[in-house]
Amino acid sequence: MKTTIILKKLKISLLTSVVLFASCEDNESAELVNETPTQDQEFIEKYFLGEAVQVKEEEDGTYSLQGTDIRLFEDQLTDNNDAFNENEAPNPGLTNKSKLGLAGGIRKWTNNTIVYTIQGLSQSVRSELQKSMLEWESKTNIRFKERTNESTYVTISSNGDSCNCGVATLGSYGSRGYIRLGTGTTAVVIIHEIGHTLGYIHEQNRSDRDNHIIVHYDNIVENAKDQFFKSNSATLVTRDFDVNSTMMYGSYTFSKNGKPTITDLNGNVFPRRKAQISALDIEGTNSIYPSNTPNPNPSNDPCDGVDEWSRNKRYFVGDKVTYRGYLYERDFTVWNVITKCGNN
Repeated sequence: MKTTIILKKLKISLLTSVVLFASCEDNESAELVNETPTQDQEFIEKYFLGEAVQVKEEEDGTYSLQGTDIRLFEDQLTDNNDAFNENEAPNPGLTNKSKLGLAGGIRKWTNNTIVYTIQGLSQSVRSELQKSMLEWESKTNIRFKERTNESTYVTISSNGDSCNCGVATLGSYGSRGYIRLGTGTTAVVIIHEIGHTLGYIHEQNRSDRDNHIIVHYDNIVENAKDQFFKSNSATLVTRDFDVNSTMMYGSYTFSKNGKPTITDLNGNVFPRRKAQISALDIEGTNSIYPSNTPNPNPSNDPCDGVDEWSRNKRYFVGDKVTYRGYLYERDFTVWNVITKCGNN
């Protein structure tokens, strides 16, 4: 699945997962955001995954990535490119998992489970939400659990807008994560927003996209052109670019003149997205969120057979390394400590 964030030795896009915005029924460009960017919005330049982007601080303290359905937290952004290190060493000082809950970057959900709470959704949107959850659960290792007392969860609520639209924060983030849906939102959009919650950004932001699609900048709304940026840093989670991914822009997203903004290399537009995840979305997700099947031959030392971290190697989501006596697993942008090395 590509998300444009960010899965393991295959490649989806982020995790490298993004989509955006006319009439919700007649033009795909309205599907994923509430509004088209306007000149009077107060956007500032920040860096996301090492790339310059335009963001605006929202009332809830998150940052909207200009014109998109993605909301970022402050520590997922940096003030300059130098602050982003794609292959930063694990931090041996963070040896307690509880200390890592808000450690920045883009983070996976633990135990392959999205914990959620629902606020103010109509029965029709709740029905579409259930369809969307079933699509992910029936085809991947992802599971959903309604919150009881968990400290990390996503709040799924209505934004009050009469549209087939939504926005979502990126990845797992304590109790502050959210998905906000329009009163007419369908499973096509909700499945996509769940992808962002899993940590995926938009497919068309993949570094290899120019080998598969053409971005027609002359047809894009002026203030939205930077949303078609190509990220050279986002982790690829599926082996191939996937025009069928739920994280892929529609051909008319952000069109200013009714002409396509994205086509294949021959100039053909892509079919409208369906309320389903693609074969590569499934493959990539199951790579980043692998089955929790126990190891049939457990070792007394959990670090046995695991190589030491190297600054000269590129790592993918789910990779494990040892570093200064601890076992770590790679998340989208950070290393999570698993346990101390040595016999139990």
